[in-house]
Amino acid sequence: MEINTYNESDLHSTLKKIYALESNGNMEVKLDDTPWICDIMAEDGSIIEIQTSNLSALTEKASYILETGRKLKIIHPIAAVKWIELYDGKGKLLHRKKSPKKMTIFDSLRSMTQICPLFLHENCTLEILTCEITEMRRETQTPCQTTNKSRRHLKNWLPMGKRLDKIIKKERFSEKEDWLKLLPEDLRKSSNEKEVPLTFRTCDLQKALKSAHGEKLSRWAALLIWIFAKMKILEAKEIKGRSKFYAISA
Repeated sequence: MEINTYNESDLHSTLKKIYALESNGNMEVKLDDTPWICDIMAEDGSIIEIQTSNLSALTEKASYILETGRKLKIIHPIAAVKWIELYDGKGKLLHRKKSPKKMTIFDSLRSMTQICPLFLHENCTLEILTCEITEMRRETQTPCQTTNKSRRHLKNWLPMGKRLDKIIKKERFSEKEDWLKLLPEDLRKSSNEKEVPLTFRTCDLQKALKSAHGEKLSRWAALLIWIFAKMKILEAKEIKGRSKFYAISA
């Protein structure tokens, strides 16, 4: 067994092998004299990290990598299509069903609140993988808690890991323009021929997201503005009462 892989999921392991092959890199390489192990060190010396859940958990490690002058690519898979397989205690498949949940990059916003300023560093790239994933579960006789005590309500199954079925699409975010694509087009345009920045409130973004993507994504408006302000993509231009008016920063 490789170093640092005891708790590694099948999804993480598969993606690591794919990117190690593509970059002709080595997996599980100790990072200098630090306690960290990088997922992949590519042939050109750049670092590739596979982060399947909380992106902000990489903040300290990513900061160090970028401070050393290395290039860093963070791979983050999201399950646009998810299948659920339930197994009994002997490993027999009981049933397989499709989950109604369809994730997008907006569902990952909460996980990037700390690390987001690093995403615009000249040597940092976030690669979002839209995937089809299978989540495997083991049936239990009674409702139970997970090992990390994360459940608010007990359930009759325990997680067994996730499996990558297919990579549907890759999107790279490395520059301000890449992130601005998350804003509806009408909020990215200038307000007149003099190129005066268009200002908008959180409620304006909420309405625009609802019109462009539906009710589900509109709920992320406030968090998207907060993250963009932290990344200095947006700046507050005016405050009227309780409303802040934001514009795309120069």
